[in-house]
Amino acid sequence: MIAFGVWPGVVAKDLVRLETFVDAPPEDIERTAEALRDLSKGARRFYVRCYRTYRGPHEPTPPDPAPYLGDGRVVDYVLGYGGDVAGFAAEVRGAVREVAELGGGKLQVCEEVNMPAPLDGGNPGCYEALAAGLAAAVAERARLGVDVAIGFNAAVALPGDPFWAAVAAAVDPDSLAQIDFLGLDFFPDVFRPMPSEVLPGAVAHVVRSFRESATALGIPAAVPIHITETGWPTGPEHSEEQQARVLETVARTVFSLADEVLVDTYELFGLRDGLSTGPRENRFGLLRDDYSPKPAYRLVRELIAEQAG
Repeated sequence: MIAFGVWPGVVAKDLVRLETFVDAPPEDIERTAEALRDLSKGARRFYVRCYRTYRGPHEPTPPDPAPYLGDGRVVDYVLGYGGDVAGFAAEVRGAVREVAELGGGKLQVCEEVNMPAPLDGGNPGCYEALAAGLAAAVAERARLGVDVAIGFNAAVALPGDPFWAAVAAAVDPDSLAQIDFLGLDFFPDVFRPMPSEVLPGAVAHVVRSFRESATALGIPAAVPIHITETGWPTGPEHSEEQQARVLETVARTVFSLADEVLVDTYELFGLRDGLSTGPRENRFGLLRDDYSPKPAYRLVRELIAEQAG
């Protein structure tokens, strides 16, 4: 059975220049919570993905995840690194406590250390922060005796990618042996468009290669892969119907590999458009910015119901 998740926050900024879109509709907490309740019906576990950055330029999104949790919905807390390795490790320990106080869930240490700014790979010492953060997280979990899954993630990193050697050089093998998941962020057909007929094969190649590289790094085969971010934006160049078709192709391809490579969680970026008329980074939503559903919303609800059944 695959656990699902979604990011409910709103990107109200240009992700390159970090300029705020003043006309982006604000978050409606109750309508967001209603959509999450609807999507997660019957799900054994449903993750609500939340982003925080230590000493970084990004505001926490969503500001407070508590209204979105309960009835099987738990927090997927992403703590990004913004500088100061020692300070980050202390912040990680606090994040473990916060996840426990929110009823459990999981903590992702750092956000894509293999990608440049504004992601964590653009900050000096990011691999050292990953090492210190993972060690701090597993130690704090053991000290408190709480149910918090701990892991880290990467954007697509095929065998031979410098990411794997950098992790091996920085992170203590004992920390790697104690993680509970390894996250993969990938957006097939978004940043590198491809013909529809080759999409399933490309998705399968990425997921299998990710598992192969993780095993070579020393991460036990029993540690599941979490698809921590995936999606496809709509807009003038991309129809909403095409979004649903791509999302279904990618999801069903991953599901078909779930037992082979051990994928047990699938999370979407994200629930609602930040600005449906804005740049494509703002148009990944299953809902338009006025909360009206795109075809992909109904598709994802059906996929979740299938897995729950």
